[in-house]
Amino acid sequence: MKQTRSKATIIALEALIALSLAFAIVFTVHTIARAQSNQTPIYDKDGKYQGSVFDYGKTQTYTDRNGQFTGAAVDNGNGTASFFNRNGNFTGSAGSSIDRALNFGRGR
Repeated sequence: MKQTRSKATIIALEALIALSLAFAIVFTVHTIARAQSNQTPIYDKDGKYQGSVFDYGKTQTYTDRNGQFTGAAVDNGNGTASFFNRNGNFTGSAGSSIDRALNFGRGR
């Protein structure tokens, strides 16, 4: 009886390890898929490449034609966006959170 119980325990442990490993793989793939960006090239009126915008969802980064980082914009999720320069310093914002506050709880 004791040998049967220990075999069942080993099988259950192996199944638990396999499920944990499968969960870790699915979680990792999902995280990597969400972290990917979409690149949009920017051209001037003469068709000359000026840089790119990389869209990560709530964050966008900007590069110049040499590929150097020039700034970022962050969607704060409350109707406003914050802007940062190449040094990471806050340079301003756009949008109005007061509009969101006055319409709190109302349908659109």
